[in-house]
Amino acid sequence: MQKIKQGLRDWTKDFARALVFFLVLQTYVVQGFVIEGACMEPELHSREKIIVNKMIYKIQEPEVGEVVVFSYPLEPEKDFIKRVVGVPGDVIEIGDGYLYRNGKMMKEPFVKEYVFGSYGPQKIPAGKICVMGDNRNNSHDSRSWGLLDREMVKGRAEVKFWPPSAAGRIAALKE
Repeated sequence: MQKIKQGLRDWTKDFARALVFFLVLQTYVVQGFVIEGACMEPELHSREKIIVNKMIYKIQEPEVGEVVVFSYPLEPEKDFIKRVVGVPGDVIEIGDGYLYRNGKMMKEPFVKEYVFGSYGPQKIPAGKICVMGDNRNNSHDSRSWGLLDREMVKGRAEVKFWPPSAAGRIAALKE
């Protein structure tokens, strides 16, 4: 009976340590998210599960091409996911179906169709970033609700892990 009590006590301590470790990890380092909607297709699809690196932007700023998770400015309790297309100092514009950054047409192989409408030119001020979905014609993003406050960014999308057939790194397209 003494061995059983000691085993149970050891198991409880190990479980408590693991729980604390998990809570610290999820609060400060990484967190899982579920994609909702088609705004990031073809890179990310609805109901896919991803891991977000919450530490990265404590040591560096978001870069153009990275996919970020953030608090939606109009309803901060909701999380959104989009690609960074402009950082402070950039001038962003959509015209003739293409995205231009600082007057240069961006190569965006993940944008699957002609982008309707126009946007900008918009100069990105300090403390803000411009984010857009990869599925531009089906994305509620900076074009509709404005530039994103840098402080609202929760982290960088790193890895898809569910479903297993879609598992892999999330592309951060660099120029």
